[in-house]
Amino acid sequence: MEIRIGDRKLLLLYNASAGTGVARRNLYQLITQLAEKGCETVAYPILPKRGLTTERIVETLKERGQHFDYIACCGGDGTLNHLVNALMQAGWNEIPVLYVPTGTTNDFARSLHIPGDPARSAALLDHGQAFCYDIGQFENRYFNYVAAFGAFTAVSYETDQNMKNAIGYAAYILTGVLSASDSLMSRIHMRIEHDGIIEEDAYLFGAVSNTTSVAGIKSPALSKAEMDDGMFEVILIKAPDDLNDVREILQSLAQGNTEGGYFRVFRTDEVRFAADQEVSWTLDGENGGEIESAVVRVMPKAVRILVPDRRLS
Repeated sequence: MEIRIGDRKLLLLYNASAGTGVARRNLYQLITQLAEKGCETVAYPILPKRGLTTERIVETLKERGQHFDYIACCGGDGTLNHLVNALMQAGWNEIPVLYVPTGTTNDFARSLHIPGDPARSAALLDHGQAFCYDIGQFENRYFNYVAAFGAFTAVSYETDQNMKNAIGYAAYILTGVLSASDSLMSRIHMRIEHDGIIEEDAYLFGAVSNTTSVAGIKSPALSKAEMDDGMFEVILIKAPDDLNDVREILQSLAQGNTEGGYFRVFRTDEVRFAADQEVSWTLDGENGGEIESAVVRVMPKAVRILVPDRRLS
């Protein structure tokens, strides 16, 4: 195949340490595939420890007057989270995103049936559709598919990257098991307001989500999620009274069952959380900080992402 000189300009941001290092191994293949699709590719590695963050790259390129037809993101769900925050802050959220998922869990990509193979991902430039999906606003930050607090939510960003590279998703399980005794007995007192309703209780876990699975776990509540309907699904798990109740909760989660008495599930476009202490949050698996109160609202169809045709059929 003769490769035509690029007539589409594409910015590629890649996280070589995401997942098990797939991005590093597939980078040449991906750039070749993009060239075959007629893309002039500008590539930057994401190196936060050296100050080369997604936010800084996007901000600097915009200040220099750069223009791109597409922005490609090669990494995990956390990498995409940083990209979406950068695009929203720069006002570049109308530029279609080509997401090449190479992370450990890839919940967001799974929900949209986005392939991780570089050739199939690059093919979306010619044969995919630009899907406008809802994102969430969490105070002054944004997330793609989940904002969560409580048991195990710190696992995704506290798990050692070398361990994730070595054993993949099992690293999350191992870290979760090691922190289980503390996490499962945590009690977070919350006042929650939504749609004119106020409820107050002690919670083990809470999540505002826009995905069909969280950490690879699916449930009937999540399976009904539509990522462009202007609504988020909220799942709350009340704090158990003793270890026997913990066992019941874990069994329900393993079966994808959120119908029991410890679960509260509802849909909304805005929800307010207020605690009597600082609470740790995670946004798309990234550290969301520790705060006492937060407003989480839907930003309808705020970002465009390339997906297979069958997703919209």
